[in-house]
Amino acid sequence: QGRLFVAPGNSVERIMINFSDPNTEVNGQRSEKNTPHPFLTDLAVRQAINLAADRETIARQFYIIEGEPPTANVLNRTPILGQYETDSPNTSFEFNVEEGARILEEAGWTLDGDVRAKDGVELRMTYATSINSVRQKTQAVIKEGLEEMGFSVQLQQVDSGVFFSGTNEQDINHMYVDMNMYTNNPVSPFPSSYFDGWYAGPEGVNIAQAENKWNGQNFQRYSNPEFDALYERVQNETDFEAAAQTFIQMNDILINDVVVVPLVNRAADKYATATSLIHGEDEEGNPQDNVAVSAFETNYWNIANWNRSSEG
Repeated sequence: QGRLFVAPGNSVERIMINFSDPNTEVNGQRSEKNTPHPFLTDLAVRQAINLAADRETIARQFYIIEGEPPTANVLNRTPILGQYETDSPNTSFEFNVEEGARILEEAGWTLDGDVRAKDGVELRMTYATSINSVRQKTQAVIKEGLEEMGFSVQLQQVDSGVFFSGTNEQDINHMYVDMNMYTNNPVSPFPSSYFDGWYAGPEGVNIAQAENKWNGQNFQRYSNPEFDALYERVQNETDFEAAAQTFIQMNDILINDVVVVPLVNRAADKYATATSLIHGEDEEGNPQDNVAVSAFETNYWNIANWNRSSEG
């Protein structure tokens, strides 16, 4: 006999929105940092996309809902030194197709047949992710919500070896599509480097472009001086409480500006454990020894001391 445990993690499955135009070529490259996207630079459009995400259904049907909850934040479960909380209390999410349609209508994106348009620009986009059954199911749910609002959505699935390669036009670095979806997470309990992905830097030096061989970490071509200032300040912050508040501010900018659409806070791991190896549980129901229960521990940290009880 045994039990299934889900170790809380800090990874977030999210939709990444392209702020540059993936369909216009400039100096031999598309998604050029100074060429704005024709409609995803409109906050109203991004707000509608956020409202089209049925996170509850995605988490409940495709993940383990008890340990992989829907989330409104891009930074989850990463307290500094385990003491200073960085989860923002200021955000929320909602699935509301009607409200999304209202926002689009109010912003001048009106239906022309099945697809909304404004000034001759239609809300037609390509939404890509890696080949993975859960991701394809998630794509289908998001597509349904978007098309109810009046978007036209083409789904694209790419082999993971290509999607994450950094050397192919179908990868996340080039981002030659309107939206990508994948998981990322902080690799340190002081998550400053995690926010590299939205830092533009002086003259956009951190934005992935042909000039830096697509090695810039800002794949979305997002540029916000307020965010950059916070990012630069926190790099040398020695007051952990102040740093935690800065990380919350950075998260909130990304969420309020709908730079990212967080979907699910994924588990660090899932494992089945024999009853005889479970010796007490913490307040969240996780075993107190023998297995890891955080994003920064290895599964077998205590294997040298594993022992079985007489029960089970």
